[in-house]
Amino acid sequence: MFKTIIVGVDGREGGRDALALAASLRRVFASDLVAVHAFCLDYYLGQGADGQYEKVVHDRAVKLAANEVERAGVAARAFVVADGSPGRALHHAATAHDADLIVVGSTHRGLVGRVLAGDVTAGTLHGAPCPVLVAPRGHAEHGGELGTIGVGFDGSPESRSALSFAHEIATAVGGSLRVIDVVAPPDPGGPFPAYRPDWTERAHMHREEAEHRVAAVLAELGELATGALPSGDPATELAHAAEDLDLLVTGSRGYGPVRRLMLGSTSTRLVHEAPCPVLVLTRGSQGDAEAAEAASAAAQAS
Repeated sequence: MFKTIIVGVDGREGGRDALALAASLRRVFASDLVAVHAFCLDYYLGQGADGQYEKVVHDRAVKLAANEVERAGVAARAFVVADGSPGRALHHAATAHDADLIVVGSTHRGLVGRVLAGDVTAGTLHGAPCPVLVAPRGHAEHGGELGTIGVGFDGSPESRSALSFAHEIATAVGGSLRVIDVVAPPDPGGPFPAYRPDWTERAHMHREEAEHRVAAVLAELGELATGALPSGDPATELAHAAEDLDLLVTGSRGYGPVRRLMLGSTSTRLVHEAPCPVLVLTRGSQGDAEAAEAASAAAQAS
């Protein structure tokens, strides 16, 4: 499933959390880990140098990446990219190595045990060519193995791709799968005194639809999976449910121009609020998964 995993390292705790999380996946999937460090080249500074400037900066970056791998005790290859944008560097490395996953750490300013997306994390999520996994701060020290896998599900194509992905991970790690379908309250249709008279009826209908949706999925997945149907705001309720998860998988459909995640989307909020690692299927990776699933279904039908 994860033949090649790209891990962003920067000499700080976030990169070490990412390496630790990637190592736990490697033990299950026998993945090839590539520790990527992006470094800046000041070409204006280098113009008056003796030709050694670029080599010195490059060698320093290689040493940093190698030291991080050695420190983590992880079997990984160090790889450096001269790019002022770490997110773009990780995209290029993922494409060059035909990676199946990019793993990044959370910002060092967040609370221990929480995911908080800084500039590098956000830049990596925007337009990534493969799924992106974000490690919460402190994962290298406090994180454990993956056992309980959760997935946000609402019946959309994106959530079905996420469900398939999460199911495959749960099966591989010998864990369990929790299908979480958040029942959002219907639009009130006006200010509080003017709520639509059928609001309660519509709320019951939404819940019944979610119950049928989850029941159908659980019937397909068997004993491996259980369901949960909290009520409220999807991002808030998924983040709360993640308190009992080792990994939360989510699809993403909140894309604007140039495949950038829109602010306020559920996936964007989750990488700010979730207390466990969050795996986001980017729009590009979901498209590939859906195409492969359609091809497989067509082959079975024929």
